[in-house]
Amino acid sequence: MFCLKKVFLILLLLFTIVSCELEDAREAYNKKEYLKSIELVFNYFETNPKKINKIKPEIKNEIMEKFLNITNHYKEMTGSRDLSERQKGYEELVKIYALFDTYKNSSTFSDFQQKYPLDESLNNIEKIITQRLKNNNYNYEYYGYDHFKDVTNDINNYYEDILKFIDSMEKNPKISNEMALKYKEISKQINKNKANKFIEFANASENKKNYREAQRFYEEADKLFVITRQDAKKVSIKTKELKEKADLQAAQNAYSIALSSLKNAKTRNDYRNAVWDLERANELVPNYKDSVSLISKYKDKIYVKYNIFGCSNSWVEKYLDKKLENVIGKKTSANSAEVQINCRVTDNYNISTFPSNIENLREIREIVNNAGEKVTKEFIFQKIKSLAIEKITFNYEIEVSGLVKQRYSNNLSEKNEVHSLQYIGDIPKEYKDKDKIEKPLGETKMRNKILEKSNLERELNQIIDAMDRL
Repeated sequence: MFCLKKVFLILLLLFTIVSCELEDAREAYNKKEYLKSIELVFNYFETNPKKINKIKPEIKNEIMEKFLNITNHYKEMTGSRDLSERQKGYEELVKIYALFDTYKNSSTFSDFQQKYPLDESLNNIEKIITQRLKNNNYNYEYYGYDHFKDVTNDINNYYEDILKFIDSMEKNPKISNEMALKYKEISKQINKNKANKFIEFANASENKKNYREAQRFYEEADKLFVITRQDAKKVSIKTKELKEKADLQAAQNAYSIALSSLKNAKTRNDYRNAVWDLERANELVPNYKDSVSLISKYKDKIYVKYNIFGCSNSWVEKYLDKKLENVIGKKTSANSAEVQINCRVTDNYNISTFPSNIENLREIREIVNNAGEKVTKEFIFQKIKSLAIEKITFNYEIEVSGLVKQRYSNNLSEKNEVHSLQYIGDIPKEYKDKDKIEKPLGETKMRNKILEKSNLERELNQIIDAMDRL
């Protein structure tokens, strides 16, 4: 690979020959911003076109020779065994080509565009991306392996840099409208290639009967909005077809699992999981087989009938109802409840304020008056300290009886002191911005703090888990 140190010496010579005004170009190279350094050189001659004609033939030949050496550095990258480095080499050649499109006077120094055609570099990038995806071996042989995320990330990553650059050229204010249109068409073609990659993976997934994954790949292709109206219609029809197949496949799987669960069901949890699978099958394919009648038949077997009393409308009751009702349990009257939850909760919050401590202060300072003279001034002001204390007590006792037997209790309190310091009156500048005004946390935050200290949420979840296992 071409020695970077040698490249630096070449650029250094080039910059010295042309003008000391190209110091920014030298600095860019020192930061390894090679393309930026070349662009600065091109921009210099673009803004100073008369200086091109003043360059001696031998110096011009020297510049052309050195520039050729720089481009050879990137050309050598395109022969690397590392496919990512090889792709990077071609992408850099594309960027240099675009610099020649941007600065019309740049062709004076090199026939780069004839030696490194843009189409050739772009075609090679496409071939490399194809090879990189092939080499990744996403394991098509293992049925059910969901490689959608890995493939999608790789495709997006491999195309990211070249697409970002081509899009920036399309918006480049230094090029003509005709040139911008050329890059717009290039961007469209690259995105078509990218869409085709997704479709290829979709077809491979479909061949393995992984219809959901195939559907998702087609949806990724459709997002690119670069295919023709006719092709878009085909993709839309194909996506719909794959979704129907995927939904049917998933419904069959959920239904089979449900039947197996029902065959061996012994607990409410067994029936609950079976009914959930039946509901999933029916959701994917409405009225799938006899899923609706089976759901109706076993619906009553999935719920635990429970009743909560003693703490109406408290945080505890709301938490339990949210987790239990119509999921694990069904709320009912005390007489028919299989699980009785008796809870007693005391939750008191109050805030107390105390008289402020006021200190009268008097200080003499030397200041500069409006006339710019140093004078002595007496400052008279007050220092006010305030204190408020907010407290919350939280006591609870929960007793569970019936099919579940548990008991929990705790007594907790939390205190927060709110201090304030304020200066008022004719205040010396040393005291300004020294005020410290604290605000109470408030009832909600204080309650959250005490709940974090308690084990209540964990204990309520233990009750829910016990009911879930019935």
